[in-house]
Amino acid sequence: MVQVAPAVRVAWAEVFGVVNKDKQVPVGKLVAALKRLGFDYVFDTNFTADLTIMEEGSEFMERFTHRGKYRWPMFTSCCPGWVRFLKAELPNYT
Repeated sequence: MVQVAPAVRVAWAEVFGVVNKDKQVPVGKLVAALKRLGFDYVFDTNFTADLTIMEEGSEFMERFTHRGKYRWPMFTSCCPGWVRFLKAELPNYT
């Protein structure tokens, strides 16, 4: 089983030169390649990525309108700064 995030799908398509004339990623080619590598199931996370953005937006609005209530900055697991901090300070969690 493999899950492909939107940014990863686009990056792979650019590296392998499979972006079509409309700058769209031909998802079928990616799925076929992953299945040839041995994956039985291929999941795309476009919809769930959109849900994550909506949830982060809601959290931001809560924090922005109630600034005195929160001590810590807002992070996501895909934030490069957070990932770098984790690798440097708590490497056993990566």
